[in-house]
Amino acid sequence: MLSQFTRRANRFPLSIWASMLSSAARTGFGFIFSSTACLALLVLLCSVGAPLEAQSQAPDQQAPSTSSSSVQSKQQVNETRRTLESRRQQTKRRREAALVTDTYTHRWEVYTGGGYMRFRPGPYIHNSGMGGWIVGATRYFTPRLGITVDVRGFYGNNSLGAVQGGGYNTYNSKFSVFPFTIGPQYRLYGSPKISVTAALQVGDIYGYFDQNTGPFPPASVGFYPASNVGAAIASVNLDYNLSPGMAVRIAPNMLLDHFGGHGNIDHNQGFQVGIVYRFGRQ
Repeated sequence: MLSQFTRRANRFPLSIWASMLSSAARTGFGFIFSSTACLALLVLLCSVGAPLEAQSQAPDQQAPSTSSSSVQSKQQVNETRRTLESRRQQTKRRREAALVTDTYTHRWEVYTGGGYMRFRPGPYIHNSGMGGWIVGATRYFTPRLGITVDVRGFYGNNSLGAVQGGGYNTYNSKFSVFPFTIGPQYRLYGSPKISVTAALQVGDIYGYFDQNTGPFPPASVGFYPASNVGAAIASVNLDYNLSPGMAVRIAPNMLLDHFGGHGNIDHNQGFQVGIVYRFGRQ
């Protein structure tokens, strides 16, 4: 519009403007006509310039709106991500809680396996390595507290012979011990995959120290007398759960006995490895 107006203005005869102004001055209306003409020209210029100014300002007015929309969009995305993550965490916690409940509300655990122990068979003999087995069961009255009873058997030999055992020195004399114990078991920690329990059992242990000495007494090779004495077992059971009803167990333990009498107590360290099976519901 501005270019068209300019072209028309360029074609407008300047002589006509001069004659109109001179005639208006002669008739006494010069001042009025001049003012009217200037005012009309000013209105015309303003009407042409206003759209151009509006067009030049339009992009600046739209920029804040676009920026505000972008910020709101980012905030909505972040809020959606936080909501989804919160729901995922809640679902995970609910599943873990359900799995823990399903795993540790069984009334019974039975376990079996094998083990190794360093055992002292006589008052003057170093501890000898023994291999053995274990069979036991635990009755849980709460998810944490239960009563455990088990029987174990260990077999070994004295490869060093007697140290101060008299006139007979029989090498590789075999011996075996069989503990029968019962006591409380308490679960210290339980998760969907890991369980840690501690047990303290007391009972009886029988030692076959004369099974390979023939007509000679066990003391002739430095063994304790074959006898039945009191014993105690302290153990920590580390279970890795394969499922809510089954786990693999590693159990470091210590066996205390006093075969020698006179108040002496031997400390025998070892460990058990086996399988745990859970059943029944509390």
